[in-house]
Amino acid sequence: MIARATLAIAAWIALAGAALAQGAGDYPAGPVKIIVPFAAGGATDVVARIFADALSARWGGKSIIVESRPGAGTVVGTNAIAKAQPDGYTLGMIVGSFSINAAVSSKLPYDSEKDFTPIGMIAMQEMALVANKSFPPNTIPELVAYAKASPQPLQFTSPGPRGAGHLAGELLKQRAGIDMEHISYTGAVPAFTDVMAGRVPMIFDVWHSAKRYVDSGDVKLIAGIGAARLKDRPEVPTVNETYPGFDIVASQALVGPAGIPRPILDKLAADTRAVVLSQDFAERTRSLGIEPRAMTPDELAAWTHNEIVRWRKIVEAAHLQME
Repeated sequence: MIARATLAIAAWIALAGAALAQGAGDYPAGPVKIIVPFAAGGATDVVARIFADALSARWGGKSIIVESRPGAGTVVGTNAIAKAQPDGYTLGMIVGSFSINAAVSSKLPYDSEKDFTPIGMIAMQEMALVANKSFPPNTIPELVAYAKASPQPLQFTSPGPRGAGHLAGELLKQRAGIDMEHISYTGAVPAFTDVMAGRVPMIFDVWHSAKRYVDSGDVKLIAGIGAARLKDRPEVPTVNETYPGFDIVASQALVGPAGIPRPILDKLAADTRAVVLSQDFAERTRSLGIEPRAMTPDELAAWTHNEIVRWRKIVEAAHLQME
């Protein structure tokens, strides 16, 4: 009896697996949702919508819905991805704060490396340090000298706490040996408003967001904060040229909940890669200062792990806590 039951179970599993593999060829049979852990209108939302349009076209016009789930430094939206059914119909975008939150907190409602299925990198964006136009320093060496001479901590801001911009300031503070204080905002617009008004002297943000304020003369560019100089400002030195190894970029990657069946994952990964490497996607993103970047699921998993390790060292040195 037990042997018969075991054989029946094995047969059921085999049939289910065959059906699933067959079903992957029909995927997606209905609308697919991409959760973005930010309010609509930000850089990640823009990338998600460009990507969704291109992926929908590749799927013959199948519906892809971009849903904003902001809150708690991206934890709300990210948790919604982790808790979704692993059927390929709920996906999500993760950004730099995904790795930073994992480095900062031991009490997240999800496991950052076990509760997700990596699908592929979508894009990376250059980042920069810009300042109020009346801020005395114009270069990183001048800024460091100014901070060391100041009796008060040098204030800076970013679009939100525990994001790549916030941690960029903490890393500069550590590398330069200066005293700096992060002023928290809940988005890039209010942060830039106060930088332009002189209430906070400088901000770390993606170049895509900062560039228009630099072009209008409302703020000035101090430095790029990636390894290489900004592509459209090659005359401006980077922080990396003063402090080698300083390399921070913004990223957007596609993931799903853990347990997405392999046939569906393989299709998602292949189609994601095809979109990201397409000329149309490149033209639409590069015009915004956003660089397409493709990775396989395994490459994205390794990259995310390494980012968590890197940020954890910075977070521990900065004594940052989320709880």
